[in-house]
Amino acid sequence: MTVSNRALPASLSPRRGVLRAAFTLVELLVVIAIIGVLVALLLPAVQAAREAARRAQCQNHLKQIGLAWLNHEGTHKFMPSGGWGSKWSGDPNRGFGKDQPGSWVYNILPFMEQQQLRQLGKGTTPLTPAFENASKQLHQTPIAGLHCPSRRPAVLYLANMPSMASAFTFLTPIGQNEGVVKTDYAASSGDSYHSASASFRDGSSIPQPGSYAEADGTGRIPSPFATWDPRMDDPESKWLQTGVSHFRSEIPIQRIEDGTSNTYMVGEKWMSIDQYQGTGGTSATPGFSWGENQSAYNGWEWDAHRVAWSPYSHQKGWLNNTTDIEFHQPSQDQAGVGLNDPEVKFGSAHAGGFNMVYCDGSVHTLSYDINHLTHAYLANRLDGQSVTSP
Repeated sequence: MTVSNRALPASLSPRRGVLRAAFTLVELLVVIAIIGVLVALLLPAVQAAREAARRAQCQNHLKQIGLAWLNHEGTHKFMPSGGWGSKWSGDPNRGFGKDQPGSWVYNILPFMEQQQLRQLGKGTTPLTPAFENASKQLHQTPIAGLHCPSRRPAVLYLANMPSMASAFTFLTPIGQNEGVVKTDYAASSGDSYHSASASFRDGSSIPQPGSYAEADGTGRIPSPFATWDPRMDDPESKWLQTGVSHFRSEIPIQRIEDGTSNTYMVGEKWMSIDQYQGTGGTSATPGFSWGENQSAYNGWEWDAHRVAWSPYSHQKGWLNNTTDIEFHQPSQDQAGVGLNDPEVKFGSAHAGGFNMVYCDGSVHTLSYDINHLTHAYLANRLDGQSVTSP
């Protein structure tokens, strides 16, 4: 008798109908718990890696800004001027230097591959529709290189510029407009509040710059051209300009007497997190900041300039005044700060430190715990102090 080795039909298989046991509830909970632990372990690492990438991108933005400054100096023989003040914006018909109303940001546009933006309105007359249309396009074209990716993207942000709104309708209504270009980076205007000419902003203490004729009796255009106040270049005066960009400044690299590797150029500015979307309200409204209400292209203001310290004089002895050290020490952005914002200081959205490009083009990450004297010395281009960069 022959025995067949053929397999039994599935219908006759003795294992037919036997099912594999499913996961129990306990096993599912264990798996979920393991996944949760892995996510908890990996998420901080992923977030840290993303922040490291954003910080590196921020440093690269400052590197490019530094190169633009040095190329500007190589072409025009002086560092980018700070402009005329918050009441004025960039004018393509007025070149570079002390006769240019716009900010240092406006002045470096050709050196950041933005020549077309810098030329908008060329050949037009101020306060005409053609000039306003060009200005609108300029102020409403975001530039990624002006923003720290850890803080906010390159889009338009709310403007609060009443001094210019009468001339540019796209800035109205105040605090509810389409927005303008902002910057997260500020030029170093020196080691103190006074060295940044803050007291000259109203035009009562220093002749107003400009050669525009007054138009329509509105007062929106500066009075006839006047000479530079000699106090701003007097080493013995408390008004001495100690930074690299000021009102109508034309500072050649030779005037950076402490050395380009020992002097701040541009760094990250401090902001309240509440102001990331721009500043509404008025100067008497909580949340308003003089350091975040203008366009990046407006002349000298706290929006695009900062100082290392805010006592009202850098004359001998002022550095011993430590009353406001904590308030004006560089720090990480925070929320909930009101009318007393330290709007003149440096800082950033990064944990642990802020980025700064020096006048030699090198980029440094500085601790928020930097010694306040070292910080002030690095902001002053001609104090003669020997400083080892931290």
